[in-house]
Amino acid sequence: MTEEFDILIRDVTIVDGTGGAPFKGSIGVTGDRISAVGDLRGVSGERVIEAKGLTATPGFIDVHNHGDLTILYYPRAEGFVHQGITTFVGGNCGTSPAPLGDLISPGYFLIDLRFEVAPYKYYPPLLLPRELVNEKHRELYGWEIDWHTMGEFFQRVEERGISPNYVPLVGHGEIRSLVMGEDYARRAEKEEVEEMKEQVHKAMEEGCRGMSVGRDYEPGYYADLEELVALAEVVAEYGGIYASHSLRTGPRKPGTRPPVKVNGVLEAIEVGRRTGVSVQISHLGPLYDVTPAGQPALTRAAVEATFKLIDDARKEGIDVNFDVIPHHMTGGIYSTPYLAALLAPWIRETGSVEQFARALRMAEFREEVKETIYSGKWYGLNPYLRPEWAKGVLVAECAEKRFEGKSIAEIAGELDVDPVDALMEVLAADPLTKTGRRERSDEAKMLFYTHPEGMVGVDTFAIDDKWESKTPPWYRPNENSYGGFPRYFRTAVRERKVLPLEEAVRKVTSLPARKFKLRDRGIIKPGAYADIVLMDPEIVTDMGDHLEPRRYPKGIEYVLVNGVLVVEKGRHTGARPGRILKRGEES
Repeated sequence: MTEEFDILIRDVTIVDGTGGAPFKGSIGVTGDRISAVGDLRGVSGERVIEAKGLTATPGFIDVHNHGDLTILYYPRAEGFVHQGITTFVGGNCGTSPAPLGDLISPGYFLIDLRFEVAPYKYYPPLLLPRELVNEKHRELYGWEIDWHTMGEFFQRVEERGISPNYVPLVGHGEIRSLVMGEDYARRAEKEEVEEMKEQVHKAMEEGCRGMSVGRDYEPGYYADLEELVALAEVVAEYGGIYASHSLRTGPRKPGTRPPVKVNGVLEAIEVGRRTGVSVQISHLGPLYDVTPAGQPALTRAAVEATFKLIDDARKEGIDVNFDVIPHHMTGGIYSTPYLAALLAPWIRETGSVEQFARALRMAEFREEVKETIYSGKWYGLNPYLRPEWAKGVLVAECAEKRFEGKSIAEIAGELDVDPVDALMEVLAADPLTKTGRRERSDEAKMLFYTHPEGMVGVDTFAIDDKWESKTPPWYRPNENSYGGFPRYFRTAVRERKVLPLEEAVRKVTSLPARKFKLRDRGIIKPGAYADIVLMDPEIVTDMGDHLEPRRYPKGIEYVLVNGVLVVEKGRHTGARPGRILKRGEES
């Protein structure tokens, strides 16, 4: 053979994404495609990667992600590509970068900007005037949020260039906000639903692959089933996806009772039943609570009962899948190492942690804080929703050493005071006390990994390893932002052995590619796009922790996106070969 490839990956173990057994061979890449797989001895390449001891897999497809909200700020998406994510599905939980009108909801990532523009004590306003946001946005970033449609947003992304591929969904929340404005806390009128349907049509025509709903968030919480069905019917016309963050907590503000979790998933399945739309259940967990926790037999029963809902729907012919967040202790887009985050409203009110600590010397101030907490007004610390909260909050670092290594519940017992009083006592001693977490069983997470129709989504931003907010509670990105997929492989394959490597790879490559109709992605074969990860499965692991999540993982050496090296020997090359994988276009 005399053929020369642009990139030749030589002498590697190949896990091709189909679920088939690993095999030895080499991979030739020409342009943006894999051109040959197998015994390629005697063939040369413009660039040769000697990969003995490494394993080649298709690039990981993250099916639940919020990277679209930050990709214009962090187009290199370092946290994603370093962990092997070559394609992310954005626009989840009912939130997307568009459509937007004169009132906009600044992305979660813009927490500091939001606070400067419209300071708040407990909860930020959902919608703000675009020009008010842009005045500060221009000062901070030098450009404006000037788009209105998903199509216009896509143009901005393509002009800037991105490192990973992006699969777009449109958020029901943005559509509802555009149509209903600030009067969203009610059932939509028929005419408003019709206007929403037109917005869904427009987004799908512009290239979105589906619509997501965030039923625990404003404004999506206030939609009724008929509204969701009407919009999902439009999505189904295009063969799209209905991605549901289903009702499980209710809006995270006072005044509402948590819904029955199982009913939220049943609602999403009912949408699929009525419309024929393909359904994706976001970050699924046990839908039946086990109290007290930590009983393996009951945990398994709760998971199996949850599986039955999915399996019964699939037997009925409803195309329903689900995804799981890798870290068993935490999900979501943020984390914070500071214990004072539990009392963030009063830090905002006093202006600084130092002033907050001084205020804690006042008995009246403490009593007011305590009364508010026990009234249920502050969702961030609601003893009625989480009666055992104090047992799970540990003091990791504190100037008062006698508190270190103990839970707030243990400190309350030693001091013979209420847990909220114990919390304030610790913060009075050191308002910059750092908190830890008590490890708990990951039995349920491992069981969810074993379901053949389950996938993985890190539920985080595209970000670098420097970002943190300056506004209380001083958020940092969640640990999954950097190591979610390495953690999945470490725990599910190497440590707990609940999945063989080839099945673990299938669940994050060819399975999501099939679900989201990404042609020639998620597989290593001639003709497929050259999205490839080279890792060492014997050492791959996440490196961040609760106190410092902003660490890139270990064990992922090379990452190719569309045939271009984005990570080389563990370092980002700066390349931005990613594409927006729009509906109706070549993927």
